[in-house]
Amino acid sequence: MRYRLAAFDIDGTLLGPSGRLSPAVIAAVGGLASRGVVVAVATARPHELALPPLAPITGSLSAVVSAAGADIRRPDGEPISQTFLPPEAARAIAALCDEQGWRSSAGTPEGAYQRIPDAVAAGSRATIVRNLSDAPLDRALVVAPWTGAGHPAFPALEALVRRWDLRAERALTSSGHELIAITHREAGKGPALLRLCEAFGVAQAESVAFGDTEVDLPMLEDAALGVAMGDAPAAMRAAADMVTGTAAEDGVATAITRIWGEA
Repeated sequence: MRYRLAAFDIDGTLLGPSGRLSPAVIAAVGGLASRGVVVAVATARPHELALPPLAPITGSLSAVVSAAGADIRRPDGEPISQTFLPPEAARAIAALCDEQGWRSSAGTPEGAYQRIPDAVAAGSRATIVRNLSDAPLDRALVVAPWTGAGHPAFPALEALVRRWDLRAERALTSSGHELIAITHREAGKGPALLRLCEAFGVAQAESVAFGDTEVDLPMLEDAALGVAMGDAPAAMRAAADMVTGTAAEDGVATAITRIWGEA
């Protein structure tokens, strides 16, 4: 079968611990695009924060899926599909982030906002806010606190997610930090893959998806061929159709060669 669409998670899949694309991955992704494959990236990050580390392959991309599937755009920013959080829910989650002092971010069509320490704010493409509640959240696509199940306030976050019947998925940054990407129930990387197929006229049976954490699993399950990275959780590797090496081992490049052959 000739696969015509490839969707790649970013952190832990395309990017390893260095936070940079390796020469092998750059060449492999570029080779796919040159053969006419629709290449998309998918991340929990807001759109503006997804693009900087991808500069070497931006010209090869057809679409950027950001905000954990809630925001699908072409690389130039033209929207393909956007799914918004209820404003009251976005504000309540932002208020909890502020109350707990969590590093956090929010993505909107107008831009990204981050609540982060001043020491790491330099060079960010996001607007830095003292409190995430100060951001305009009427059309928030994602709110993402950097926290996890071990935090004492995590049950309060879970309660807000249940109250508005939202989607909340654990994701990891390339540096290994845990965050919870909270979106509308109808968002997510799985539904985003199906919307990509529709937008580019590709059959679902012609799609491949790559990922390494639970936020990627719906995308791998909805693709015709799901590829898990070598350090993905055991349950995710078991559910995948193929397991490749880790990002540090250029697992994406290895899998591309296995699936599509040498460029």
